[in-house]
Amino acid sequence: MKDQLFAANQSDKKRNHRYIIDVQENNAVSTELTLHCGFPSMIKKPRPTPISSSSFLHSSIVVSTRKEPDGVSKESSELKTLARDTANERIYSPEEERKMRLKHPVWTKLVHYDPWKIKKRLTGSDLGNHCRLLVASALVKNHIFPFMGSEIVEKIRGEGAEFCFWDCDTNTGLNLVLKYWHTSKSYIFNKGWQNNFVKRRHLVEGDLIGIYWDFTKKIFNFAVLERACEVYP
Repeated sequence: MKDQLFAANQSDKKRNHRYIIDVQENNAVSTELTLHCGFPSMIKKPRPTPISSSSFLHSSIVVSTRKEPDGVSKESSELKTLARDTANERIYSPEEERKMRLKHPVWTKLVHYDPWKIKKRLTGSDLGNHCRLLVASALVKNHIFPFMGSEIVEKIRGEGAEFCFWDCDTNTGLNLVLKYWHTSKSYIFNKGWQNNFVKRRHLVEGDLIGIYWDFTKKIFNFAVLERACEVYP
């Protein structure tokens, strides 16, 4: 009887020991490498994107409308602006540059301003016994009347109006009368033209004179622009 009990206890101990070993084997982490022949997964993993210098420059530029904090220096802001301009810079070929200039022409030619609105090459009738300077009607209407009042214009068309003339060559102030001459349907300067201008300035046929109204000083400016001896030596 004792032998049977002993054998039963030994059998129970072996059974319990085997159970413990099985439990430990099941809970252990296997480090054995196995080959897997299944199909690959359909989930696509994100592929790393190579970072170039240009893409880094574009991605590093952030345009922000918020105010820079006090700790940010002015130099950092200028560097951001410089980087943005450099990123947007484009090098044009000579042909492209020429086409752009044609689309946006810039006039760089200097134009000389000529104030002498009334010019006349003196003729024999301007220097003769008539003692008057004949001026075309269109010149008076375009370059004199727009600066005059209605009363002065009516006076010029009637009995005539007296004006001060400033000789720019000799810095001399003289007077002349401007009036409408019905015979030739034009305008004339007289009452002082022969003595104060023709004789004093030694004007001859072929001399080119200039006259314009100075609206700031309310006078006529006069000058001899070209001598006949210079044109016809």
